[in-house]
Amino acid sequence: MKALLAVLAVLAAVGSGAWALGARSTERAIESWLDARAAEGWLVNVAAVDTGGYPTRYTTGFTGLELADPDTGWVWTAPDFTLVQQVWALDRITATWPAEQTLASPMERLRITSDELTADLDVAFRENLALDASTTLMRDMVIESDSGERMAVAEARSQVTRLPDQAARYDVVFTARDVTPPAALARLLDPERALPATMEQMRYVAEMAFDRPWDLSALEVSRPQITQVALEEMQASWGPMLLRAAGTLDVDAEGRASGEIAVRAENWQQMLEVSSRAGLVAEAVRDTVEAALRFVARLSGRPEDIDATLRFDRGFVFLGPIPLGEGPRFVLR
Repeated sequence: MKALLAVLAVLAAVGSGAWALGARSTERAIESWLDARAAEGWLVNVAAVDTGGYPTRYTTGFTGLELADPDTGWVWTAPDFTLVQQVWALDRITATWPAEQTLASPMERLRITSDELTADLDVAFRENLALDASTTLMRDMVIESDSGERMAVAEARSQVTRLPDQAARYDVVFTARDVTPPAALARLLDPERALPATMEQMRYVAEMAFDRPWDLSALEVSRPQITQVALEEMQASWGPMLLRAAGTLDVDAEGRASGEIAVRAENWQQMLEVSSRAGLVAEAVRDTVEAALRFVARLSGRPEDIDATLRFDRGFVFLGPIPLGEGPRFVLR
């Protein structure tokens, strides 16, 4: 028995020493990364970095965080932030954001509050922490701008999975429930307040390709840019309006899309009115677009619904031969 206890004591001592070494290595790696950012001209303020979680985890807590990237002008401030790694699976990291944080750009300052904001990350250490998979959960999130605008999401979930043998191609699934748009956008889209205050649900399922993997350089240098979106399903419902879409878009280096998206729109008249108010359909072609949509709706057998294909050509959008104007640019800042 004494021999067994001695062996257990030795193992415990070795395990404790290994854990302490790992904890210190973790802190040093983080401090080295922060020092490198400061050397590049970032604003880096951190009150403390501490690692605990003995004996099965490395729980690294940050307090008094302020990081600012001079190239983009983005500033992130948080009273605390936590990273958790299991001792036997260091490539799996759980990140937990605080109940309140701020994100500022040269254009506005956002105050973000949430009951839950966590992400489980599976990364490749040998590829500069390239993302292999992630699951992000958001609950009761509210985003308030210093301009007075406010947006809320009751619940959202994002899942990203890197495809096998693909350096920068990912399966992306995003779902959200009870999304309250900013008041200015709601007034623009629905000035008569005929629609509910919240969008009931949103769902996005796609295979997305980028010009390089999502790794640590996405924070250090710049964001990877989209090169293709293979949209399996996009669905959004807001009151009586329901929009579904699927198709594939190729995106050039300027963020301009080319390809086709099949769209099904229920209660399209109201949707056209909303799009027109938002400036997505130019007033000069609105009557032409509406006439064409009525014709397409009659072909579908339900005059209130539309099944059509939107064609994107180097950034411009067409409904058949009818130009709808310039489409969105797919550029990540």
